[in-house]
Amino acid sequence: MKIQKDNVFFMGQGTPVVLLHSAMSSKLQWYFLMRSLKSDFLTIALDFYGSGSTPLPDISSEVFSLSDEIALVDSLLDGIVSPEESFHVVGHSYGGTIGLRWCYQNQRRIRSLTLFAPVAYHLLPETEDVLTEVRRTSGTVKKYIAQNNVAGAAEYFIDYWNGAGTFATYPKEMQDILAQGARKMPLSYHALMEEPLSLEDYKKISVPVCLIAGKQSPQTSRRVAELLVDILPDRRFHWLDTGHMAPLTHPQKVNPIIEAFIRSLK
Repeated sequence: MKIQKDNVFFMGQGTPVVLLHSAMSSKLQWYFLMRSLKSDFLTIALDFYGSGSTPLPDISSEVFSLSDEIALVDSLLDGIVSPEESFHVVGHSYGGTIGLRWCYQNQRRIRSLTLFAPVAYHLLPETEDVLTEVRRTSGTVKKYIAQNNVAGAAEYFIDYWNGAGTFATYPKEMQDILAQGARKMPLSYHALMEEPLSLEDYKKISVPVCLIAGKQSPQTSRRVAELLVDILPDRRFHWLDTGHMAPLTHPQKVNPIIEAFIRSLK
C-alpha cells in the first residue's frame, strides 16, 4: 500500500520529536504540544492505520501486529528524518505502546521516550483479574464490529475510556468519524494483546523515559503503568489527577510535563 504524506503533519525546526496518537484519534491530537515545541524542535505527528488520512491495512486482524504499525511509522518518516538522525518519541495510550515497542528495537536513534498511559496489554500477567477486563472490552468491541454496528462499537469504546454517556454528547459529525475509526479496533486489540515482548525485554530499554498516567483511568491502563514503572531503568513517573484521555481533555496539565522533560534532554 502506498502511503501519501498527507497523513503526516509537521511543525517547527530542530531536533525531531515524533508524536504518536491514541486509538480512534489522529495526528491532530498533538497540535497544542507541537505549537509549544516548534521554536526549538521539528515536531512530527502522523496517522496510524485506520486513523486520519491513513486507510485501514489490507490484512486480517488475526495477524496484524505492532510491528506492522512500526513499519508504517518508519515509512512515513522517510524523507523527513534521515536514517542516522536521532529523535524524541511521545506516545499516548495505543501510540504509547507503539512507542515502547519501537524504542525497544531502535534505542540507538531515540533520545527519549514519553509515554502517557500505554496500553501494553501483553504485559499483564495471566493471574491478574485486570486481564479479564481487557478481554471483556476487546470481545465487546469485536462483537459490535462483527455485527457491522460500528456506531455501537465507537460508543462503547469512547464511554469506556471517558465515562458513560460521553459519546452521546458529541456532535453527529464527530460520532460518524469515530464510528468509522472503530473498524480498526479488532486489529488494535489483537496487536496489543499478542505482542510477544515481555517485561524482561523492556528492562533493556536504557533511554530516558517519562511515564505519565491518570489516577482516574480505568484499571486496565493504570496496571500497565505500575508494571512499567518498576522495570524501566531510567524513568521519571508522574501520577496526574486526570483520566486516561488527559492529553486531549487536560493538555494544560500534560503538555508542560512532556515539554519540560524533552527540553531537559535537548
